[in-house]
Amino acid sequence: MEIEKFSSRHLLKISLKILYIIFFLFFSFLTYTEENIVVVISMDGVRHDYPNLLSGGGFNFISEKGLVATSLVPMYQSSTFPTHVTMATGVTPDKHGILHNGFFDRNRGFYSYSPDASWIESEPIWSLLERQGIKTATYFWVGSESDWEGTKITYSKAPFNGRISEKDKTKQILDWLDLEPKERPRLIMTWWHGSDSIAHQSGSINGKVLNQLRKQDKELLNLITEIEKRGYWENITLIVVSDHGMSDVDNFINIKEILKNNSIDSTLSIGPAIGHVFLDDLSDKDSAISALKQDSDLIVWDGGELPENYNMFHPTRTGDIVVETHAPNMLVTRKNSNPPKGMHGYDPSRNKEMEGIFYAYGNKVSINQINKVSQLDLAPTILNLLEIEAPSYMTGQSIALD
Repeated sequence: MEIEKFSSRHLLKISLKILYIIFFLFFSFLTYTEENIVVVISMDGVRHDYPNLLSGGGFNFISEKGLVATSLVPMYQSSTFPTHVTMATGVTPDKHGILHNGFFDRNRGFYSYSPDASWIESEPIWSLLERQGIKTATYFWVGSESDWEGTKITYSKAPFNGRISEKDKTKQILDWLDLEPKERPRLIMTWWHGSDSIAHQSGSINGKVLNQLRKQDKELLNLITEIEKRGYWENITLIVVSDHGMSDVDNFINIKEILKNNSIDSTLSIGPAIGHVFLDDLSDKDSAISALKQDSDLIVWDGGELPENYNMFHPTRTGDIVVETHAPNMLVTRKNSNPPKGMHGYDPSRNKEMEGIFYAYGNKVSINQINKVSQLDLAPTILNLLEIEAPSYMTGQSIALD
């Protein structure tokens, strides 16, 4: 009889413990699944007006059911590396140090499409989050191919491989989202091909560019649909941006040739719109400026007197002289038998074609159309969606999505 009483009491205690464990696990699962996840896609070179030329895909879906900004204003220079790093850090190129896709540093030498994150002088958002115990994932976002000051990204695809398709990237994004709640990244940032390469070859808008855009648009809709099938949208915010737009170019100005013809020796760091001249002999500055000003398509600055709103003065990466031009002109250092027909990098305050896209859909996003926003606003917006306070050094503002 005593054995039966003991067994009953013992079984009751065990049952209560099991119920408690089940309740605890269920509550924990709910807690994790309620944490918002942000997915950011950057489509290279998609100009602000390109999605208006498309129908039936992801852009149209978000236009009807999400939020669209008139445009996303890029940094100057409006090129892939400085703009992506600005979106990841929330600061301007003079602060994060990546002035262009390639540049010269007086102390370190030449930088060109480098995967080395040590060139970045302001903390990327994935590092900021990882230091707070929040898992992140990156797929070819500029600056994410190596650790920043020793902070590892939980899930990072590297090295860069331009042959990997957006379909493969979609699959990886979904695989990350399918992970158990404790293992799932709360921020995913990925680079897509967009229309950049085709537009460089064929011009800013034509049948080839439209065909490439349709492919990107279709894959964007596929990602949206697959997330819907999984029932994840209650906890996911999708943001689609681009790094810059595109303009047609047809006049090529050879800076190297101008300086050589005037017997001026220098190291050059040239982009399409901005050229940095590092003089071998500073006593040549006046004659170099005079020679460059002979071309009426050039604006020539003393490196230390750049307009403040350009946000590109850096103590070791800005030239003694800075040369500027505007589309349809392009700065070069050599002749090209097959020059580009489309280009970017120009001043977005003077060239609206440099402006990109900003689309948002999902959790914490209302159906709305808003005015243009800045690339500086992306990092604070992501942090706000994750309920993390933005550092005071970030100069942008969180975009009101809901």
